[in-house]
Amino acid sequence: METSSKKIRPLCLLAAILGFAGCGAVPAFLRFEPAAPLAILKPELSRWIEDDFPREAAPRDGVERALFDRINADRAGAGLGPVLWDEKAASLARAYTRQQITEGTVGHFLLDGVPPYARLSRSGDLAANSENAAAFMTSSGHLWDSPKDLAYLGEKEMLREKPPNDGHRKTILDPLATHVGVGWALEGGDFRLAEEFTTRGYDSLRVVRVGADGSSIRVRGQALDRRTLDFVSVAVQPFPSRLTREEVNSRRSYSYPAPRWALMPAASGAYAVGLHTFHCVVPSVHGKFSFEYQLDHPGLWTFVLYFREKGRDGTYAGGSFSVWVGDGQKELANS
Repeated sequence: METSSKKIRPLCLLAAILGFAGCGAVPAFLRFEPAAPLAILKPELSRWIEDDFPREAAPRDGVERALFDRINADRAGAGLGPVLWDEKAASLARAYTRQQITEGTVGHFLLDGVPPYARLSRSGDLAANSENAAAFMTSSGHLWDSPKDLAYLGEKEMLREKPPNDGHRKTILDPLATHVGVGWALEGGDFRLAEEFTTRGYDSLRVVRVGADGSSIRVRGQALDRRTLDFVSVAVQPFPSRLTREEVNSRRSYSYPAPRWALMPAASGAYAVGLHTFHCVVPSVHGKFSFEYQLDHPGLWTFVLYFREKGRDGTYAGGSFSVWVGDGQKELANS
């Protein structure tokens, strides 16, 4: 069996002396002047991309239902509440596992090199993501166990992990996880399984492209009851590049990119240590929030939303999305 997982870790912010005000108003010494006009290339943001907090969705086949129930039984056994079904994540997991078999890959990447968090948000699921992946393969061309038994076996092996090498177990038993989507594929002697655990601190979240040049975004959302948006971390990295099959299969983990900027409520006096801070998030007493941001570098931009729950210490990652920004005259072969 081949398994792998990655757990997102919340970013801790402390008070600092200096910062910069104005969302996207990057000081001159930090600005990047592109050779050509920039535009958002992926995903299509000419209309709002919207995500909510699914409450009534359910698995669509017997294997998904069985594993979903097993996951919640395992969580109950650890004294944790259940996760809800995330159909968007499940739909992505189904397509992803089928493509893995086609490409002969395992783990968290396909040959296009797109990381899991960007793959998820590109499908319209804007939650924070932790992915478990498993694979069973035989050279005989036939696996004798049923798909349900293979899914159960993958779950069992994940939960048997011991610290400190217990990333799968921690993902399944994450007390902050709110949802999970499961997908699987079987062809001959190849079985793939993906568990997409997601965490939402919002009841609704919307993203759209704005601005005359199409290189800015507008974000609006509604935090869950008793929660507020505390800050947003912003990172930019090079476009994903194509990988060889050997490179894909040798990767056992992934991580969100290191942030470079922090977006905080406009009325807040806090600053982020080590990050350039912009006070531009507009909150309301009813949990609504909004902000706009200009994307002035080419690359893959990733925003992670951190929420705070009333009566609890600390913040947690409860939303994320990625956008591809580049020369509007070119297409991204890997996106």
